Amino acid sequence: MNRAKLARLDRKLLAAAIRRRSPASNRIMTSASTAANRSMLWVAIAGALTATGKRRPRSAAAGGMLGIGVAATLVNGPLKFAWRRDRPPSMAHGGGEPLLPLPRTFSFPSGHAASAFAFATGVSRALPEATPAVVPLAAAVAYSRVHTGVHYPSDVAVGATVGAASGLLAAQVVKRARQRSVQQVDAPALDTVTPRRAVLLTSADSGAADELDVAREALEAAGLDIEKVFAVEDVDELRELVHASAEPPLVIAAGGDGTVGCAANAITGTPALLAVLPLGTSNDVARSLGISPDPLEAAGVIVDGQVCEVDVARVCVDGQQPRTFVNAATAGLNVAFARLATTSSLRRKFGGLTYPIAAARALRSYEPFECTIERDDGEETLSAVHVSVSNAPVFGGVLGMRVPGASLTDGLLDVIAVERLSIARLVLAVADTVIGRHDPVHGVHAMRVRAVHIRAASGQEIALDGEVIGELPARFEAVPRGLRVVVPRA
Repeated sequence: MNRAKLARLDRKLLAAAIRRRSPASNRIMTSASTAANRSMLWVAIAGALTATGKRRPRSAAAGGMLGIGVAATLVNGPLKFAWRRDRPPSMAHGGGEPLLPLPRTFSFPSGHAASAFAFATGVSRALPEATPAVVPLAAAVAYSRVHTGVHYPSDVAVGATVGAASGLLAAQVVKRARQRSVQQVDAPALDTVTPRRAVLLTSADSGAADELDVAREALEAAGLDIEKVFAVEDVDELRELVHASAEPPLVIAAGGDGTVGCAANAITGTPALLAVLPLGTSNDVARSLGISPDPLEAAGVIVDGQVCEVDVARVCVDGQQPRTFVNAATAGLNVAFARLATTSSLRRKFGGLTYPIAAARALRSYEPFECTIERDDGEETLSAVHVSVSNAPVFGGVLGMRVPGASLTDGLLDVIAVERLSIARLVLAVADTVIGRHDPVHGVHAMRVRAVHIRAASGQEIALDGEVIGELPARFEAVPRGLRVVVPRA
């Protein structure tokens, strides 16, 4: 079919759509088209998905919004200017007028259709159960551009095709970014059989706690006998059970990094094995152990994985018993953020948006503090807004913020101290971490040590995975091979 015939078919289809107008359909179509202006409809849906606080809806929102970005760049840049097609003329409306003001941009392809299908495709790839809702909605927005007379049908068809391709690309990018944030454990497998009897340590406050039942069913279906369930508040009972058992059970930490740290503190130094069922928001420890943040995939690792020994860290605060942790201890800005992020009223109000809102509030109000970092080769005093001592190589969620070369089996702790940075330097530091270069940024100090003593000029609280445990000064030391964990097979 040549270009002239395609143009005639385009006009016929447009006229046919306009002849089917009715007062009710006009209201629906103009509302759908207007709601999608500047992608506001899709931004609202992405916000709702993010607010659930669950991993898969958040991934779906990320894929959808990234898809819109790719599609909008292609459509509103090279494609429109390559074809320079005018909007449908008045005669194409069969005597009727367009129901919406004609945009001043070129007609081919449709930006609304591209954004709609980019978002719907990106969301559907990560969250298939959302497909029956988002795809028809995208189709309605796309058709509304023809019904209202501001686009030819071919504009919409090509726009939808570009959008779908952009959504597929975006979903793959998001998936790979999450996969890249998972690190493999560099440790030999022990000649140890994973016990078939297990106990669960759970937290009702975990970001994906409602996925526990499904994962537990998968574990039991695979032959695992879950004898008892402990809440994190009852961890002392778990410790007593582990120490009293002739054959220590497999302890499954079903929650976020705080739950994993709580379990590790209870069983470090015993023959018990730790398994991780990631139900938190960041799941840094799971990623550091090579475990997928998907609870069902993690359940498969618990059943079929291998046992390795990994390092833990110990913190000693004046007047307290030493505590063991797997992930990270922090002081400064991160503690202020953790206090806000774990506030029940803020969680109830903002749901999955709690983290960015808490971060913004903490950044706005926090002031630097003077601290001294003392290690074997000397000491350094600086004015810091953030200090972290991490044992796990992944710190900072999917961004994977870490000291270059960090490992769970190197017998070293990774210390990061950040002075107050300008917005430009902060963006540079985050971007550098995301792309994996780890080039030095002025004001960001990174070091790897076996032990470190940190003190502050004024009282500064310390948090382990968001839980405040005391104030500086404190001493931190690595405990090589202190914990036996179940990890994916090499």
